[in-house]
Amino acid sequence: MMSDFDGIGFAELLIGVILVLLFVYGSTDIEGLSSTPTTS
Repeated sequence: MMSDFDGIGFAELLIGVILVLLFVYGSTDIEGLSSTPTTS
């Protein structure tokens, strides 16, 4: 079973998911930072 494991395909899928998550959460963080100045 492990010999049929597609490491490259899994890596591409994992990277794709990470990029989407970073884009979604990153865009919301950028919007929040741009709309609100340094208020910490």
